[in-house]
Amino acid sequence: PMRIHLALLVWLAAATLLLSSCASKEAVKIKIHTDPEGSHIVYRVADDYQTDDAPWIYLGVTPYQGVTQIDKSSFDKGDTITFKVMRHGYLDQVKKWTGAQFQEEHDREGMMFWAPRLFKSGK
Repeated sequence: PMRIHLALLVWLAAATLLLSSCASKEAVKIKIHTDPEGSHIVYRVADDYQTDDAPWIYLGVTPYQGVTQIDKSSFDKGDTITFKVMRHGYLDQVKKWTGAQFQEEHDREGMMFWAPRLFKSGK
């Protein structure tokens, strides 16, 4: 009986931790189309101190439509949310928002939509 109670207590603690970490994330609908299609998409969320050190997160290839999880605290703080599309032979295109701008646009439109046009590089 003591082992069962201990196992139940451990399971409840793990479930609580898991649910609390999920509650701090927000599902964000994203739709990105590029001209030309077939570009790779990455994004990152960076605070003021790690702007160039924040890791890029790979989303997929355009045309892209999906949902990603972003930490809700990024919308309240001075975080920068950056999306970048890349394709061999073309210049990278980048779009940045503050956390507040990102949330405002997502709330207004119901999704994040971006349709960058890529330009051939001179290389």
